[in-house]
Amino acid sequence: MALPSEAPAPSYAIRRLRADDRAVREELFRFIHVAWGADSWHADRDRWEWQFHGVPTNGHPEPPLWILTRGEDILGQVGAIPVRLSMGAREQPAAWACDLMILPEYWNRGGFPLLMREIARGYPLALVLGMNKKAYALFRRSPGWTDLGVIPRLQLYCSLGSLASARTLVALARQAGSAVRALAPARPPAGLSVRSVARFSAGVTALWDRIVGGRIAVRRSAPWLNWKYAAQPRLAHERLEMEAGGALVGCAVVRVETVGPERLGYLVECFAEPAALVGVTSAAVAHLQQLGVDRITCDVLDPATEEALRRIGFVRRRSGMKFMLRTADAALASMVGDRARWYITRGDADQDRPR
Repeated sequence: MALPSEAPAPSYAIRRLRADDRAVREELFRFIHVAWGADSWHADRDRWEWQFHGVPTNGHPEPPLWILTRGEDILGQVGAIPVRLSMGAREQPAAWACDLMILPEYWNRGGFPLLMREIARGYPLALVLGMNKKAYALFRRSPGWTDLGVIPRLQLYCSLGSLASARTLVALARQAGSAVRALAPARPPAGLSVRSVARFSAGVTALWDRIVGGRIAVRRSAPWLNWKYAAQPRLAHERLEMEAGGALVGCAVVRVETVGPERLGYLVECFAEPAALVGVTSAAVAHLQQLGVDRITCDVLDPATEEALRRIGFVRRRSGMKFMLRTADAALASMVGDRARWYITRGDADQDRPR
């Protein structure tokens, strides 16, 4: 008798969720409860509404979510987070794939390529970040996907308790100077003012457009950042704007959560004028330290930001946040396939979520 993963692929149908189809939505949430659990991040209805109905870059009357069915049964789903990429002087439409799930007994039976085909049809550039091992294996076997490696993870240890792990001590010992700086408080420049804001100002959009240069990244406009970090219903982010001489020179997004005995800090976003980057990074880190965190994590693909973090004591740790992309446009592929040009943070896709 054939195992489920070896049996012939059944006859599937794919359809985009309609905003007004309440019955299908309720059936979808029953699927989500089975697949992820009723108390999961994915099953939170406020989070779901925010992500699929509130995303400001959708540009389509229906939510960006596709359902895999067989008859009346929902077997899987995939969502998208439409984005506008900064690419030099132009903007490029793209989308992060998210909320991918297929019931285990149908995982290797043809549903995955059908769901991902809908993402490819809907957007000229499909992006995916932070896959588990099973999904990563499927993406690697699927034609057209380019693997751009993992997003670096950097951590700063702010308390003696956070240094208790043998792995942490080994990581510090391997990275020269880090052990000396590990517990030292960050010291931002005296002339830099930091203020917490309810929403980012339009000046943040102008700042991003000035500093992005030749990098490829989701455009950090104020409306986008405010949707991500002010309207998010499940996580509490703090938004910081930094000024020097009365001019906006940088901004950051930070978050704190308690897991067991540890108070964890996250530097989710941080960008600045090049000359101010180390100072802005130090100010954001100092702010988290004042909140009493034991350690700070920053996931970021950007050499300048990584260098700024290393200068104040951050060390690299193992990361499993894999990044892949797909496009059928050969000219576009030649540009976006260069890992060195990408700027990615924990705030991209749906990676910033509760532990």
